[in-house]
Amino acid sequence: MKKTEYSFCQQAVIFAIIILISKFVANLLPIPVPSSVVGMILLFIALCTGVVKLEQVEGLSNSLSKIITFLFVPSGISLVNSLDLMASYGLQIVFVILVATLALLFVTGWSGALLLKLRQAKKFQLSDLIPSKQTQANKGDVRL
Repeated sequence: MKKTEYSFCQQAVIFAIIILISKFVANLLPIPVPSSVVGMILLFIALCTGVVKLEQVEGLSNSLSKIITFLFVPSGISLVNSLDLMASYGLQIVFVILVATLALLFVTGWSGALLLKLRQAKKFQLSDLIPSKQTQANKGDVRL
């Protein structure tokens, strides 16, 4: 199967559509969720369902990944502009960060242990959850 090359503009349009949809969905949700998080979830769902193919967003995604540290500069500047807020609520902010980090570690460890138990019980393979490029390319091709 021939791999199609998608232009920067085509990839940018796909990302723009996902961003617009995510902003709309984020406004509809009853709880405040950042539209960027909604966008990542929508992109993940679109990739898993095949609505968007990896080749359609891979080039721009790789380019953005290379400059991700530069994209955090505005956040750092905002943090410097909020030093008075940090001075007032610094201890509470550190506490929330610690609790959130511990919760994330706990949930990640628990889900990893659960996946290992299920895998050892042969109820599923990890490849069932994450389709690889090779399995997508060789769906009808069985090799031993």
